[in-house]
Amino acid sequence: MPYARAAVRQTGGRTPLGLVEKGAGVLIVTEVTADSMVMQAIKRAYEERGVKVHMVPEYELVGLSRDEALNAVKATHWYSSEQGYMEAANWIENRFVEPEAPKQWLKERRPDLYKAMFEKTDAVPQNVREIAKKLGGSAVAEGMIKFLDQHSDVQAVFWRRGGRPRTARLLKQHSAKFYGNFIFDNRWELMNKAATFPGDVWKLAEERVIEPLAWVDRVEASDPEGTRMSFELTEEQAKIWGSAAYLQGHLFLSPYQATGRFPYSSVEYPALQKKWNAPLLIKVNGVFAGTNNHTGSFPRVEAHVKDGYITEVRGGGLYGEVWREFLKYPKINELTYPYQDRPGYWWFYEAGTGTNPKFFKRPDENLVGNNQSERNNAGVIHWGFGGSVVHDPEKPEESKAWIDFPRQHGLPKDHWWHIHNLLVTYRVRVRGTKNTWITLINKGEVTNLRSPEIRALASRYGNPDEVLSEDWVPHLPGINAPGRYEDYAKDPWQTLTHVMKKIEGGTYEYFYPSPKAGKTKN
Repeated sequence: MPYARAAVRQTGGRTPLGLVEKGAGVLIVTEVTADSMVMQAIKRAYEERGVKVHMVPEYELVGLSRDEALNAVKATHWYSSEQGYMEAANWIENRFVEPEAPKQWLKERRPDLYKAMFEKTDAVPQNVREIAKKLGGSAVAEGMIKFLDQHSDVQAVFWRRGGRPRTARLLKQHSAKFYGNFIFDNRWELMNKAATFPGDVWKLAEERVIEPLAWVDRVEASDPEGTRMSFELTEEQAKIWGSAAYLQGHLFLSPYQATGRFPYSSVEYPALQKKWNAPLLIKVNGVFAGTNNHTGSFPRVEAHVKDGYITEVRGGGLYGEVWREFLKYPKINELTYPYQDRPGYWWFYEAGTGTNPKFFKRPDENLVGNNQSERNNAGVIHWGFGGSVVHDPEKPEESKAWIDFPRQHGLPKDHWWHIHNLLVTYRVRVRGTKNTWITLINKGEVTNLRSPEIRALASRYGNPDEVLSEDWVPHLPGINAPGRYEDYAKDPWQTLTHVMKKIEGGTYEYFYPSPKAGKTKN
């Protein structure tokens, strides 16, 4: 209960349960794997605050039983994070309006890649696969819309683990009620210090990250895994970016990612601003390299970008192999998507950064083929590729133009293809100066967490050294841990599983304070 009480008062991040006021109604839509004891604690803690709670599982909203949904998830989600290339399979299944066409195209060109990604899923009975497809997407949203139509007391909705702008637009006329994702459905997310990190400190840190963006003319980023990128901005582009870069717990450090949408208000979050911004296709140049994505790990990959567009993908094992094939997908480089002034899909899109120093890489996630928790940690950037527009200019609902166009031409409808950088350095140059740089992230640390202003605010909650400290440091051999990076990069999963076993066994040599002191820190 102490952890649940902290969670329902948290106003920062992607699950700001504390923004719901006393007397209001809230709808929390849960996944089939949600821990029932954790959910009971959240419900009780909310009710102690005077909030009326509707807690509805996804499977109920689509007319399924829990056993049906659980069996379907287990049957179709057969992989662990060792198979990080399955992020490509998720892109094919979920980012194409009609996924059978790209699947068949890949099967004819590269049957070996098709077999690796889809053979086990294809062996699952069709009716079970159809059940799995209903969960987490538009079918659940339709059920939620019906529920909200019948429950006028609900003022706030929490659902899914990511993609907040796209999740909100699925709710159509109820999109303004979407307050955030729901991650507090398990012990790992609830019973750590991220939920108790002071919301006002969190908000101030985020404001200080995006504050300079409207005044910069050049951006540079680098990472010890090999990322080296830069881009320049006009004065008008920088102003637009600076006004649109805010999203709690996931700041938009790419101008393209911040545009093609009605931006979030940093003052009245989660309300949207009234001005729609056209997509900014910035001429980014460089290389993006890494060994992790949203699904798991893979041999080191490099995505080479020229003037904002991917020109080459090197390495990456099966992940890189699939990526290289789809760089040549029919019409994907020739056609011009709505609202863009240049043809093609393979644009550099996302530079999402986490902002809470208490988040960490969850070992349990990686065992079921999910690697999204690490992206929430302060200073971690996940780069994403592929064109994307969230709203049409007329209203903040799902872009009809952006869905109709890929449906008509058989093309993907959204970005994906992630690379995580865990120790990145990201800096911006102030316009009108020759060499005045502001480092926003330094080797994976949000630099303003050391500023006097933020330390003063944090001191209200205890020792600022403890309040603002990182609870997790990535383990990268040859970079910040013993070993050779070249060996790690060939098979990252081997290192990751070794570290996770030591952490769960309480024998990890880099615990601080040490287990001998009776405490452990992730």
